[in-house]
Amino acid sequence: MPNTVMHAQEAPKLKITPLQKEPLTGQPDKEVVALIVEWPPGSGTGLHTHPGDEYTTVLEGEVVGRKEGSEAKTYTAGQSYHNEPGVVHEANNKASTPAKTFNVFVVEKGKPVSEPVKR
Repeated sequence: MPNTVMHAQEAPKLKITPLQKEPLTGQPDKEVVALIVEWPPGSGTGLHTHPGDEYTTVLEGEVVGRKEGSEAKTYTAGQSYHNEPGVVHEANNKASTPAKTFNVFVVEKGKPVSEPVKR
């Protein structure tokens, strides 16, 4: 798993800490991946997709998420959101303070948890 993700405009790097990667019980073709992501001010993911479900809880600060074709939404500490497989989306820390999230992915075994969208 990569330890950093860069935004297309050279924004500050996200710090990604892998916590766990385990097979999904009863579904040998799936695995669960858990991460902590630290978001410096001005950092972001760029447009990307996931090959499975993403569940995110904001632990500290705030993160702005936007699914392609939808309005951006700000999530603050204690709030959660879900991104469905294959949905083009991005997330950013537009605040002047750091943020931290707990992310859980249920993905096809052996696939990366995230794929950048190239346009």
